[in-house]
Amino acid sequence: MIALTQTAIAFGRIDQRLRHHPLLPAILFRERLEAARACAAVDGHLIDPWRLAAELEGLRVVPLGSDVFERGSSVDAAHAAFAQYQWLVKPDEAQRNAIVSALGWLSEHSKASGPLLGAATAFHAWVEAGHARAPMRTALIRHWRRTDILHFPLPLVGARAFIADAPWEPSEWIPFFLNCLNDEITAVENRTRALERSWRHARLQSGAQRSTSRADKVIDILAAYPLISATRLSDELGLSLKAAYIYLERFLSDGLIVEVTHRTARRLFALKELEPLREIVRPPKRPLPGRKRGRPRKSESQETTPPEEDVDIRPPGPVPTFAPINYEELERAIENAERIIRRYRAD
Repeated sequence: MIALTQTAIAFGRIDQRLRHHPLLPAILFRERLEAARACAAVDGHLIDPWRLAAELEGLRVVPLGSDVFERGSSVDAAHAAFAQYQWLVKPDEAQRNAIVSALGWLSEHSKASGPLLGAATAFHAWVEAGHARAPMRTALIRHWRRTDILHFPLPLVGARAFIADAPWEPSEWIPFFLNCLNDEITAVENRTRALERSWRHARLQSGAQRSTSRADKVIDILAAYPLISATRLSDELGLSLKAAYIYLERFLSDGLIVEVTHRTARRLFALKELEPLREIVRPPKRPLPGRKRGRPRKSESQETTPPEEDVDIRPPGPVPTFAPINYEELERAIENAERIIRRYRAD
């Protein structure tokens, strides 16, 4: 089977490349977001992975849509993606029990067919038996590590294998599922190359440093942690909080990193490659310059409100008048109807 061979080679390639990668924590962060987004998209819930990242970090995001229905759809999509993320990363007790059951199916099918082909046949049989897909997806992540296909929890789950027009006959679906895994690995490699370029560019542009400088270490920490605060940076490198802020402010002014929260407190920083996250986060509401505390007086608000431009302030024309309505014919018709009703009632 060509699909099985190509997927096995792809698994070996990605494991060799990322096993000791210095950016592995950041890569896993990105791929978990992408896996949750892809799983939710199969069920019809579309969400930007950066929006999901902001929701997970507890940041206020820019609302989507122009009315309550569109905003409700975005909330539903975020809820669906968050549920998928919980399954993949932090399942609760009930979810863990379902995952253990799915792992049993994977182990049973892998005895005769091997870890890759066995995983595909187990997933098909699991869904055919009426079980939900989410437990098996998380079980796959653990299955790759148990069978030594991967040495890190990379979320390769073949989400696209369950699109609406996917074949379902085992002879067609199993190769399709393996090809989906192969495509996911290719996408991981592309995103990893983009992250590596951002990291290397930041290291090269950090400038010539003294032998005691920690600038390169700061860049490495920023690359390893997708989002980091000055407090976390100072703890990781043993720097004072002031020194950590000096490094971050300098890199921020040089355009090597971005500050994603738009705040003066609880500021979170990231490499330039994560700049889309900044566009998702909603800036905090700040008072207008020169405005005092509290609600302004009515007279002040009227004085400070500029008049609208191009407003026609001419008085309206005279109100049209209409002739009075004559109800005599209507009253005669009502009296006639009442007489007929009384006559039939008397009969």
